[in-house]
Amino acid sequence: MPTATFFRLPEEKRKRLIEACWAELTTVRFADISINRIIAAAHIPRGSFYQYFEDKEDLIRYLLEDMREYFVSLMRNILISSKGDLFSLPVIAYNHFIGHQGHTDPMLTLFLKVMRLNKGMDIQSFVGGPVDFLPDELWEVIAPSKLRQGSRDYADHVFHMACAILAFAVVETLQSPDQWPQVQEQMKIRTDLLRYGGAAEGYKEEVT
Repeated sequence: MPTATFFRLPEEKRKRLIEACWAELTTVRFADISINRIIAAAHIPRGSFYQYFEDKEDLIRYLLEDMREYFVSLMRNILISSKGDLFSLPVIAYNHFIGHQGHTDPMLTLFLKVMRLNKGMDIQSFVGGPVDFLPDELWEVIAPSKLRQGSRDYADHVFHMACAILAFAVVETLQSPDQWPQVQEQMKIRTDLLRYGGAAEGYKEEVT
């Protein structure tokens, strides 16, 4: 985590430093990050960097944790506004992340760049090691009564699938931005499948 000195920086200086850090993280792989390039872009002495962060791994952890908190906070607010309805999450989040005018959420843009540069790398290890896929902050505001089973384990499975629907729609739209209306409609169908299932009423699988 950053030192207390970092948090006492004037807002303009701290913002300039963070922007320089993000510019570096979205240009090269983690292994190739250069503190020299960061301090040059931020216009700060090299010694000052080490007054704010222990090393570049400390910097990476801070930025990725900040990113995680942004996404979790956004999804938490969506769940609160939808009264804990986990099935509403994909479409509402999609409409926030990607607007029909081609606008893409800035933090999502950063996330996608980092992922493309660091394929195959265990990014989770930089934010404290393995954690539950369904964060505590979201489980606290999910309405278990809206699920077929009210356990956290079951909610985690639904959350996995909801995120898969969202991620697939985001990728589809970024590849073909003009298909935004069609992708949104497809999302609604996939969300309905997640909510209600795809089998006809009364259907029973034949066991052979």
